Amino acid sequence: MSESNLSSLVVRAQTGDRAAYDDIVLRFQDMAVGYASALLGDFHLAEDAAQEAFVGAWTELPRLHEPAAFPGWLKRIVFMRCSRVLRKRQPVAIEHTAVETLATAGPGLATASPGLVTAGSLVTADPVEELESRDEKTRVMAAIGRLPDEERMAVLLFYISTYSHREVGSFLGLTPSTVNNRLRSARKRLRREMLKMAKRALPGQAPSRDDRFAQRIAHLLQPDDMKTERYQYGIETVDGHQAWALFCASGAGDLARVNAMLDRDPGLVNAQYWYQFPIHMAVREGHAEVVQLLLEAGADPGQSRYTYNSWDKLLNISQERGFNNVQVLLEAAMRERFGYDPAFTRLAEAIKSRDQGRVESVLADRPDLIQASDALGNGPLHWAVITRQNDLVDIFVARDAGLEARRADGQTPLLVSLNGDYWFRSRDLPSEAPQDPWIVTRHLLACGVEYTLSVACSAGDEERVEAVLVSDPVQARTLDAGRRSPLAYAARKGHTRIVERLLDLGADPNQPEENAPRGGALFGACSGNHLETAKLLLERGADPNAEVDSSGSCLTTVEYNHGTDGQRMQTMLHEYGAVTPPFAMADDAELERAVREGGAVVSHPQFLHELMGRNNNELITAFLESTPDVGDLFRLTDIWGGNYPSDPDTIRALASHGVDMCRANWIGRTFLHGCAEKGDIEAARVFLELGADIDAIELEYGGTPLAAAARSGKAEMVRFLLDQGADPTLPAGSVWAQPLYAAEKEGHGDVAALLCPLTPRPA
Repeated sequence: MSESNLSSLVVRAQTGDRAAYDDIVLRFQDMAVGYASALLGDFHLAEDAAQEAFVGAWTELPRLHEPAAFPGWLKRIVFMRCSRVLRKRQPVAIEHTAVETLATAGPGLATASPGLVTAGSLVTADPVEELESRDEKTRVMAAIGRLPDEERMAVLLFYISTYSHREVGSFLGLTPSTVNNRLRSARKRLRREMLKMAKRALPGQAPSRDDRFAQRIAHLLQPDDMKTERYQYGIETVDGHQAWALFCASGAGDLARVNAMLDRDPGLVNAQYWYQFPIHMAVREGHAEVVQLLLEAGADPGQSRYTYNSWDKLLNISQERGFNNVQVLLEAAMRERFGYDPAFTRLAEAIKSRDQGRVESVLADRPDLIQASDALGNGPLHWAVITRQNDLVDIFVARDAGLEARRADGQTPLLVSLNGDYWFRSRDLPSEAPQDPWIVTRHLLACGVEYTLSVACSAGDEERVEAVLVSDPVQARTLDAGRRSPLAYAARKGHTRIVERLLDLGADPNQPEENAPRGGALFGACSGNHLETAKLLLERGADPNAEVDSSGSCLTTVEYNHGTDGQRMQTMLHEYGAVTPPFAMADDAELERAVREGGAVVSHPQFLHELMGRNNNELITAFLESTPDVGDLFRLTDIWGGNYPSDPDTIRALASHGVDMCRANWIGRTFLHGCAEKGDIEAARVFLELGADIDAIELEYGGTPLAAAARSGKAEMVRFLLDQGADPTLPAGSVWAQPLYAAEKEGHGDVAALLCPLTPRPA
């Protein structure tokens, strides 16, 4: 493959082109395994190490600035994976020299057992031939294992496949003539007959002998949840493979590829994963042109569940990282869509202070703020509703505030009065505020707000519901501006006859809606312990295991809200197939039984989080004994501080079952980031012993485990990681992601004092 062709493939792969990366894997798989076998002396272990390297390379590929440097870059990743394997096998000191050779390569090729050497080889029809072949391979490996390190690497890489001197040299960082000289020297050491045997035996160990190696790599590249053509996290269903490719392309800044993908499927622009969209990837990397294209295509971070990763956080990222062009684009879109004005913060604070005089003063100074909003799209009426101040509602309506203004998540002031606000809840209200939100809802209706189907369903107004549905039956199955269903509004208040009417008109209790991928109606009925309503929904096909994001399942919400009074509801849910989710199993023994039975509990999205959080060795053992492919399954489970295995024995047990301590989750966070953030030195020590990458960089904050510890103010962890060799200047060129910046930003003076002498200030 020419250098230009390779560079083209790498660039395409950097933007999420899976086919391009598949081609790269096919081209370099033999090279990677040959190199790893030279280091490890075992083809079976070499395949595992090379596989891990290719998966890690895919994660890090967008950060490779020079595509032509891919061969040497991949070699370094393979080397690190092999180093981890050797550290697990025995305490071997590894020198990272110019040619990256090992002074001691584990047990060595010369002592590799026949069984290990021939792992994965094809079985011949004749047992005698098979034994002769195995004996030949053993003799070949022993002979090659006695070669000097430099010659051993050259021989394995040259004879395992059809690589040229130039290709081997490109991988090893050598000139073709140097490779030729090493091969010539090796040939002199190997007898002629042994050389012929090597030419026969080595290709039989190559991954290219079949397609299994490449298939395993492809299986591990993207989040498991997105490995489907019908992926659904938000409201709409999209192709998960294409959605993931758009995430990657946006992060890599490939304008042409982003444009082409959106031309084919415009709906991909708001594909959501863990509260984030493709635009989050583009903003983090400062790709202004891609951000502009995504915004023009309808990118709407306001749809992030609970507005958890909405416009406000994207704006903060662009400001903090100095991406001025991105900041300008975001602010322009926010002004156009919901009237964003940075100065609106003054009015919002005045409203929250419940000081009418202060509100009047702000508006006297800036009367235009009556049409403005904050970074989440909350305007004056939204804030008056959230804080339940009808007197301010009147003032703002008199000044022509928009009664039907939609904030970033689509909710009008009226819908906010029904649904509340995630960031400012009823518990934040002072005692003098009305406790009944309907006082505000009725006041808005009196002010002339449209009496929508959502409100009528929630109020139980059967006459109004019927009037709306007679004029437009389609509304029975149409989500409102806040992406919630009429069915959910009626069910959570126990208005059974309205629920029945909606169902008769085609409403689907499992229709995806805001924060509820399997519908919110049954969950709402269970939250209110409305037995008759829930029974009707179950009879009409509602999913008894439906969950609402961050709020639990139908079973758990009735128990949480009603205790023993909800037992009849729980019994009915069980009769319809409800399964207790892992986070609701307070008894470890109960969870262990469920694990051994397999199936639903283990496949639950919260299972790993729960399993690792409990750190129960018996529970972990049950999981290891009953679950295949543990190594592929384990990862840090989320972006906001997910649980990780912290017991040293548990960590070692997982590692012995193939769990990769370097494996990152979809956003680049590793186990070491998790325990660094929590100051867990004992766990961090074990992770590092098992080969965790001390300088791994995640994408959410752009930092290393050291930066995670600094951001959390964990001074002892910072000292520990520095003693272990963590680099306080990483990532180079991104001051906003470095440990010192994180410590200073969060006000951790003791941590900053540790880091300041080690971190040069930018000029």
